[in-house]
Amino acid sequence: MRDCSTTMTPTPATMLIVGDHLRWLEAVADHFRTDEVSLVVAEDGGEAVGVAHRLRPGFVALDADWLGGSVMQVCRGIRDVCDAHVTMHSSSADENVVVAGLRAGADDVLTGERSSRELAARVRAALRRRTVNEARAETGDIAPQRYTQGRLSIDVRQREVRIDEEPIALTRTQFDILVELAKRRGAVVSRRDLLQAVWGSTSTGNAEQVSVHIGALRRRLGDDPDDPALVLNVRGVGYRLAAPHQPVRTPPCAAAASAVPVPAVAAVQGRG
Repeated sequence: MRDCSTTMTPTPATMLIVGDHLRWLEAVADHFRTDEVSLVVAEDGGEAVGVAHRLRPGFVALDADWLGGSVMQVCRGIRDVCDAHVTMHSSSADENVVVAGLRAGADDVLTGERSSRELAARVRAALRRRTVNEARAETGDIAPQRYTQGRLSIDVRQREVRIDEEPIALTRTQFDILVELAKRRGAVVSRRDLLQAVWGSTSTGNAEQVSVHIGALRRRLGDDPDDPALVLNVRGVGYRLAAPHQPVRTPPCAAAASAVPVPAVAAVQGRG
């Protein structure tokens, strides 16, 4: 593991880069001040998961070309131990690679020629959104602070989600999607609006990226993807959360979901 920061002063966020392209890593470091992001490098998948577990970084960049066939396993391993914003990079523009990366838990999948500027822009945008959201939560500048719909409750300030009072562990991206839908309960939120709100203006994502994350969110909530009761699909437009007056039936997957052990406190962990 290599630490690319040039100061021992604690920084607001830690970014783990998994790969061994030294020139590219140095180029990424050049885009940040040392008081913005501290860069840590892991050169193989096993080391990366261990570092993620120990440091709980706010951001992770995975080099799919370097990791090869193990990249999806590494991504899932990192997702299991921390709630970092995970960006995967692949030189392949194959849509199947993008979908597989998103399903493995990546928040973003960048394809084509490696760009330190684009990666830095993604990280900075995510960091900015996190800072703003945490500041608003701290000052109470988010209204309402809680959303309740039938068996589902969302605590924005604590970043907690519960179903029947049982905590549900969500990734930061899944939580942010759910809150965006909750803000406009009963109204349809387009995929483009979700991309803008959750990933920011720098996102080059598409409808498939949103769909994959919606599918993961439904599974976490125990909502049957084939017959959802909470996160509803409006074909060709977007998604909506079941309206306040709309009875919410028990999702068929709820029993299976509740059987999966979850932490006693399943707050979405802060990054960095």
